[in-house]
Amino acid sequence: MWKLLLYAVDGTTVLGIGTFPRHSTVYFYRGRELDDGSGLLQGSGKESRFITLHSPADAGLPALKRLVREAFKLGRAGGRRASSRDLQG
Repeated sequence: MWKLLLYAVDGTTVLGIGTFPRHSTVYFYRGRELDDGSGLLQGSGKESRFITLHSPADAGLPALKRLVREAFKLGRAGGRRASSRDLQG
């Protein structure tokens, strides 16, 4: 049994979290646009990327937290790519 939670900004899905028996996955719907200097993002789809979490401790990774914040800022920016000004604060 698995579950998928979706998080959105103004009705547009930003990310999802899927729970599975042995891992969880965080899906970034505009993941291709995220700056992933950490190399955590997986996938080669047209837009989406994901990160597989193998333990509860993985959810506390600073790089994951940064990507989640950036994804929501990108979502608030709407159809345009977030500028560096959008990503501050």
